[in-house]
Amino acid sequence: MEIYITTNSEGYVDGYSDCEISPGHKIQISEEDQFFQRGFASYKYIAGELVYEEAKDKMMQQQKQIKEATPSVNEQLIATQEALTGVYEQNANLQQQLIDTQIAMVEMFEAAL
Repeated sequence: MEIYITTNSEGYVDGYSDCEISPGHKIQISEEDQFFQRGFASYKYIAGELVYEEAKDKMMQQQKQIKEATPSVNEQLIATQEALTGVYEQNANLQQQLIDTQIAMVEMFEAAL
């Protein structure tokens, strides 16, 4: 089977197609080749051949796991809003406690007179 690949400035495959791509490179490859199961960005085009780089594949997998484990901006925003709501409620409770304490002090002062 023939495919056409494009590469980035470092020579890593950044896209492929069964239609001609310009600029690109024509490659002969088996339909059962691991290229189609693995992440194609782990392949480098060197001297007319696709060379799989396991270290690059592992690094990309780790980056993907980190990205998936990192909360999205929306999730972070919701967590921040929930925390601020909690702080606001605590502040309201403290204000009420302060008012209650002031009332109790006034009542104690008036009782002492």
